[in-house]
Amino acid sequence: MGLKDEFLLDFWNVGVVEASIEDIFDNPNNMKIRWVQHKYRDRYFADPFLCDQDQKYYYIVVEEYVFSEAKGKISRLTVDKKTLELVHKDILLKDQHHLSYPYLFEDYIIPEGFRSGATYAYKSINGGQSYRRIKLCDQALVDPTLLKYDDKYWIFATTRINAADAMSNLRIFFSKQFGGFAPHAINPVKTDLKTARPGGRFFEYRGKLYRPVQDCEESYGHLIRIMEVKKLSVQEYEEQEVMVLSSQNSPPFNVRLHTFNVYEDCIVVDGYREDYSCYSILFFLKLKNTLRFFFNRQGNKGKEIIVES
Repeated sequence: MGLKDEFLLDFWNVGVVEASIEDIFDNPNNMKIRWVQHKYRDRYFADPFLCDQDQKYYYIVVEEYVFSEAKGKISRLTVDKKTLELVHKDILLKDQHHLSYPYLFEDYIIPEGFRSGATYAYKSINGGQSYRRIKLCDQALVDPTLLKYDDKYWIFATTRINAADAMSNLRIFFSKQFGGFAPHAINPVKTDLKTARPGGRFFEYRGKLYRPVQDCEESYGHLIRIMEVKKLSVQEYEEQEVMVLSSQNSPPFNVRLHTFNVYEDCIVVDGYREDYSCYSILFFLKLKNTLRFFFNRQGNKGKEIIVES
């Protein structure tokens, strides 16, 4: 690594595929991504989940990672559909630890927050003015992805026993209620760098159930693979790969693709590129401690979090 590589920063960005999942199945190599346009050079946005849309705007919940704060928080982006310009953002969740991958389920946000030592759901209360934190699982899960199937709740995730475990060992947890999740009988249900780690919400297409996953063999979140779920019970799990997706034809964030969330008339994704920035390195690394102190004292906070045992 040369001196100039010390000035490289990781930039993820949110994109929208204005097509149906049928279009993707018909021609996966022709997927076109439009990237959100914004002015920020001090942060990135990743792990997008669509929470709503109207005729004018997409409302997308994301991980917002500000380099000076050195941890993620959960924000909502308001994006103009015509221009894909970011016109507004507001913070939903900001906890003591890093938050990312804000999986949405009914009025819950279920983010990755493995540094907390457990897995929590945050339920919107008081008209969205605050959140109640509810423990789902005693294990700290990576990219927890919820599925309601066969009268049970299921969580698909990896863990972070070590770096390899987070990328390659898929674990399943289940419960008849929303909470108290128990581990699957054969955890880890699979070990594979290409197809273990979740990459988005489950979706159905033509009566079949599919799971997007991150291919981490070449690098973290390099590609998305689509897996068809063949068997799912408390004793068995089986899936089969049906498609591989890349952002390579949609520059500039076309180095990696690691989130793929299917909705009725669009798909939201994220993509990655590296960029050189002397300004960012000087500002965010040399002054990191000062900036952390400054930002922690500002009113740039998430909603109040009420802990429920």
